[in-house]
Amino acid sequence: MKNLICFLCLVLQITFVISIDTPIIGILSLEPYAIKKFYPHLHINSYIAASYVKFLESAGARIIPVWIGQDQQYYERAVRYTNGILFPGGATYFNESKGYAEAAQIIFDIVKKLNDMGVYYPLVGICLGMQVLAYTSNDSKDIRVNCSAMKITLPLEFEEDFKESRIFREIPNDILSDMKDKDVTYNYHEYCLTREGFEENNLTHIWRVVTENVDKNGKRFISLMEHKKYPFYGFQFHPEKVKFEFKESLKIPHDVFSGRVTQYFADFFVGECRKNNNSFPAKDIEHKSLIYNFNPVFGSSNCTYFQLYLFTEVDTKDYQLT
Repeated sequence: MKNLICFLCLVLQITFVISIDTPIIGILSLEPYAIKKFYPHLHINSYIAASYVKFLESAGARIIPVWIGQDQQYYERAVRYTNGILFPGGATYFNESKGYAEAAQIIFDIVKKLNDMGVYYPLVGICLGMQVLAYTSNDSKDIRVNCSAMKITLPLEFEEDFKESRIFREIPNDILSDMKDKDVTYNYHEYCLTREGFEENNLTHIWRVVTENVDKNGKRFISLMEHKKYPFYGFQFHPEKVKFEFKESLKIPHDVFSGRVTQYFADFFVGECRKNNNSFPAKDIEHKSLIYNFNPVFGSSNCTYFQLYLFTEVDTKDYQLT
């Protein structure tokens, strides 16, 4: 009996060690074009809106910032040490050298190869991040079109085969009803992806269009997409803003229905990241890399973000995941 108890204790210890109940997810930073003017006294190199951090933390993840403007080896470490990566929304360009889109392309190629080798590694893109997923899977070709979908909240319009998608395969009926019947997804974008653009660029065999919506001018755009082969997901709407952005002028919904829809998406993606066994090579490197080493700042009265993490060139040199 004593031997059995010892064996069970050992099993529990092993289970704990290999547990991925607390995945670490990287969030790619962005060029500070949209926010630099609000902080003229700071030498900002890149930033991450705190709402993305909180969005993933609300589902049990821990976060590291992933810098733009780094080399191949850095991004390989970023992927090897983490359980998934999020490409956030924001305002930047796709043709900037050493910028957001270039970093996303490198990460996308690394992660694609990793999945081909049998390692389950998820990616998610939100708003601009969804658009960059189409860009990176299309040989760095930008296929966005103009859209008029600023400050509008919409229900999702589901494709007939939406239940075949990974993201909605096991969705509870009450959450699904909220998504279909209530204004629960917040949109804040001037560009979008369309089914026509996907068809013209042969992306329909790569990406499944799961939901669509219509902008203020009647243009139909893709609001949620899922890669047919890899655990890659794109949301054109902003689930992170519903619970963690509070600028009244943005008209973001904060009702209970929008909140639980947001939580569904957070739980789903973090759940996907729990299927990945990557880890840091040492605890001291892990602890030094976490977002907890940085303090968010309160957004200025004119800034669209309530809180932000602002990074300097010194930060990118001191926190290299080594």
